Amino acid sequence: MINVTIDNKQIQVPEGTTILKAARMAGIHIPTLCYFELSAS
Repeated sequence: MINVTIDNKQIQVPEGTTILKAARMAGIHIPTLCYFELSAS
């Protein structure tokens, strides 16, 4: 796990987590035009 601070909110996320996904985990909305999450299967 790594520590990330976004908009003064500190969270821990697994290594390799994108900034967009980390923000979503913290409840922070970042507008995007296109985002497709690939499954890890």
